[in-house]
Amino acid sequence: MGENELIIDYVSPRRMSGLAVGIVRGLATYFDEADRIDVMPTTSHDGERVRIHVRRT
Repeated sequence: MGENELIIDYVSPRRMSGLAVGIVRGLATYFDEADRIDVMPTTSHDGERVRIHVRRT
């Protein structure tokens, strides 16, 4: 979306969207960006899709 913002779409019948969000947060911590990003997951009703909006502040 831009230099400081991205959207990640996770789609899987395994319903492991929490893992995808955890990976994004873990990477932010590893690269010392955790205090400067917002991770906003929005999950579908069936849990098979999650849109992860990551924004650097």
